[in-house]
Amino acid sequence: MRKRIALLLLLLLNACSGENQVAELPTLAVLPTLAPSATPAPIRPLTFWESVTATLNDSTQVDRWQFSAQAGDNVELRTLGPVILTLQQAETVIAGPANTLTLTLPEDGDYLVSVQLNGLSSGVYELGLGYTDRPNPASFTATPPPSTVGVPTPTPPLADLGTLIGPLEDGSSLAGTLESVGERHVYTFEGQAGDYASIALSRVSGDIDPLLTLYSPSGQPLAVDDNTGGSNAAFLRNVPLRENGRYTVQAAGGGFTGTYQISLIIGDGLLPITPTVIAQPTVTTLSEVRASTPVPAEIDGELSDHVPVAARLDDENAVQRFFFQAEPGDFVTIGIRPASDSPVRPTVEIVNPAGEVLRSADTDPGTGEALIALLPITESDPYSLIITDPNEATGDYVITYGIGPTREEVVRGSTESNVPYESAINRRGLRDVWKIQLYEGDVITATVSPLTNTLDPVLELVAEDGTIIAQDDNSGGYPNPLLREVRIPAAGVYDLRVYGANADTVGPYRLVWRYVTIAPTFTPDPARYLIMSMADQASADSYLFYPFQGQAGQRVRIQVIAQPGSDLDPVAVLLGPDGSEIAAGDDSENDLNPRFTVELPADGTYTVRVNGYLTSGTFDLLVESLYQ
Repeated sequence: MRKRIALLLLLLLNACSGENQVAELPTLAVLPTLAPSATPAPIRPLTFWESVTATLNDSTQVDRWQFSAQAGDNVELRTLGPVILTLQQAETVIAGPANTLTLTLPEDGDYLVSVQLNGLSSGVYELGLGYTDRPNPASFTATPPPSTVGVPTPTPPLADLGTLIGPLEDGSSLAGTLESVGERHVYTFEGQAGDYASIALSRVSGDIDPLLTLYSPSGQPLAVDDNTGGSNAAFLRNVPLRENGRYTVQAAGGGFTGTYQISLIIGDGLLPITPTVIAQPTVTTLSEVRASTPVPAEIDGELSDHVPVAARLDDENAVQRFFFQAEPGDFVTIGIRPASDSPVRPTVEIVNPAGEVLRSADTDPGTGEALIALLPITESDPYSLIITDPNEATGDYVITYGIGPTREEVVRGSTESNVPYESAINRRGLRDVWKIQLYEGDVITATVSPLTNTLDPVLELVAEDGTIIAQDDNSGGYPNPLLREVRIPAAGVYDLRVYGANADTVGPYRLVWRYVTIAPTFTPDPARYLIMSMADQASADSYLFYPFQGQAGQRVRIQVIAQPGSDLDPVAVLLGPDGSEIAAGDDSENDLNPRFTVELPADGTYTVRVNGYLTSGTFDLLVESLYQ
């Protein structure tokens, strides 16, 4: 051991005795710079079935809310505004981040909700807490958010608006191509206060759905449009320029690609506008049309719904084929009858797309027809109709085909209120059509009474475009159909159709209809022109904003209409140039769509704010200027 110690001392002395053997000090490590952390916000209480409103003024700010609950509670946290939520217990995150949290709580105790901005630098939000499996003990009814929520957020820097293409000159028209979904092009132009700008964006090719937005020199949105220019065209017309500077135009394709044309006109005067004038509605004059004359048939041709065709069996065409097509789930009815004085007695077979015979029928000696009623359709491909005569007779015949329980109609003529009309369904699958002239807002009732026990009638009221407005079989007490207090949606000539239920009964009947309410005299809609037309989709718990330019004293009408099939219950608010609420609309008299008219108090940028009342879906927004 002593030898080892001595050897170690010798080595140390040798190392220290040499010249120029002083080692440099090691370089100090540079510690990473840590971003300053935000001061935690105080924890505030959050109560079930009560909403709270707060403001986040910084992207690093985090609001904290606390509530107590028990294990197994089914809760939902929902927020309205540009924020996301995170739920934790102690130090463990159990849900989020998201704007809605729905979950079953794992333990008894206190839970902490953190709220922070989602991509914006500031914003107002509303936060609510409730149970998903129990009613509100205070019978709380949700109401639209307060006016302090839903203020448009600041516009992002112009660099975020898309790819800068270049200047757009007065009177110029440029072509462009959006090559990817979500791509946006940016143009600029120099504007002078007091001038007016009109900008058009139209599709040239592809699927592009043009969308225009105009920004002020300071980056504030001035106007937006989707469909004012008509089909596949956006048009910002006569937008007043209120300051000198460089204006920015964003051209977007609505999530589609294709080529477009964009043009600009600037002037110190307005482009001429032709207002739309709604005149007194007119209706087609009633006529006494009778049964349809069959059109010549085309062998191997396709049959049309309720269009009779005439054909001929002869030695060269002893077997004839036709086609028809319907949607799966439909039923079709087909009848074949010899023409007047024709010796043929046709047999008909229905063959499915796989070549299998589904049904066949011979000519009934009693009725003189071969009839196949209510054949169910299960495939979308064409079905075949095979016609022969087992006796190989030659002669003319008529094919009648229809979707549903009828195949041929007989137009009986016009009708008047409180006047009974008598007729008869003479063959199975026929329907009588009576004409009735009505106006929007009329309310009528109509009924059919069979005159023998051989007929079980069905009654329909049908609009000019074929839409069935009302239908009934036995509401008047079997077998009497009754249409009770039907409101007429638009002026026109309507059909009252009468036919036997299930294409199975025939016989005489009596028809009568009466007014319940006669619509008031038509009041012409004021002349107007379109300022903005947008088609868009509202998601749950969010606002959408649509700016336009208005002048003091201008009367504008605002409509938000849920598109067919949409679940949206829309709410609309008009915000003034200072961000205050000028007017609002929710449900209209006949539907859930807001429609309201307002006189603008000042010149400036107005904004329509749209949201769904606890719903989401697609909608159309129309802003129109009304002439006095």
